[in-house]
Amino acid sequence: MAYAVLTVQWTLAGVFLVSAAAKARAFRDTSAMVEQLLARVARSAARRLTRPAALLLVSAEAATGLALLGVRQTARPGLVAALVLTAGFTVLAVLATVSRTEVSCACFGRPTARLGRRHVVRNAFLLALACLGCWGPAAAGVPGAAAPALTICATAAVVVTVVTALYDDIVELLKP
Repeated sequence: MAYAVLTVQWTLAGVFLVSAAAKARAFRDTSAMVEQLLARVARSAARRLTRPAALLLVSAEAATGLALLGVRQTARPGLVAALVLTAGFTVLAVLATVSRTEVSCACFGRPTARLGRRHVVRNAFLLALACLGCWGPAAAGVPGAAAPALTICATAAVVVTVVTALYDDIVELLKP
């Protein structure tokens, strides 16, 4: 089970680091998404809060990803942060879906689709991973000499990270 938790840690680290890097690279699109979301809550303050909120979002994702790559002392708080962030993202996706709000998802940088059901599904999967990580045994119990197992963990983490980052593109390809 410790290997599963380690794979979850590395997967979530990859997802958050790729997301933070993509959002930083396409910061204008990230700011536009944040402004659309803030306008739903605080229309008058949306313009003024957009840039700080977008910077906070990118920073929180990067810090979470780095914490998940760290040692036992940072991995557990990183898993909790991943759980909280992913829960928040899931709530936003559900609210956007239910209210049919037009919010462009710039989840991994450039907006690819309207925030909706597909994002709820993706985020529910990530939320399940974060829950497994939080309530599973500490990954620090993994023996250091198990190189083949660590290679499998890393490979699985990379594959899931890539699929997650390209999820919108994959869904579009598979649409009839």
